[in-house]
Amino acid sequence: RGLGDTAFGVGPFPAATFLPALLARLRREHPGVNLRVEISNWQQLLARLLEEDIEFFVADTRDLPPHPLVRIDALRREEGGFYVRAGHPLPRRKPVTLRQVHAYGIASVRLPDDVRALLARLLEAPGKDAATLALQCDDLHLLKTVALQSDAVLAAPHSAVVRELAARTLRPLEVSGLPAVAAQMGVVRLRGRTPSPMATLILDQLP
Repeated sequence: RGLGDTAFGVGPFPAATFLPALLARLRREHPGVNLRVEISNWQQLLARLLEEDIEFFVADTRDLPPHPLVRIDALRREEGGFYVRAGHPLPRRKPVTLRQVHAYGIASVRLPDDVRALLARLLEAPGKDAATLALQCDDLHLLKTVALQSDAVLAAPHSAVVRELAARTLRPLEVSGLPAVAAQMGVVRLRGRTPSPMATLILDQLP
């Protein structure tokens, strides 16, 4: 079929979870199609979308403000947590405090505003710098590498660390007083636009 080429964007969480398998499947089934994938935070992807440089993007949409030109369709929620390397100094079999976690330095993608506010409140140090990250990066693979090779604490969705947890190279932390936190994945596209055939195929295969 003549599906044509397309360009789309993904945030750090999709890039580290379902994107590799999706792209591999598309290459196997449609080797003649050319794809361009932008991996970035939602702010940059939204700018690309409004410039019509990409057809759509998939990202955590919790902080994405309403926009008259933009449509958001909810996907699944991604439960998250804190993870450390095997042999990390933090206790293995008992809850730790958020202050202990923060003291070792948190490595994460850019935190949504509600998560930053929650961490600041739990740390009892309100203010924009209260929940400062030791390492902020949109590349989850890089963040995992840093956590595996240092005492930094990784904040990530569970689905991004399944392999490391199974291999016991990373272990989850139980943080006392921390409520469940989840990212809300969504598809973001321009209103009133019909997706190209290839974009439609990709959208139909999103988990």
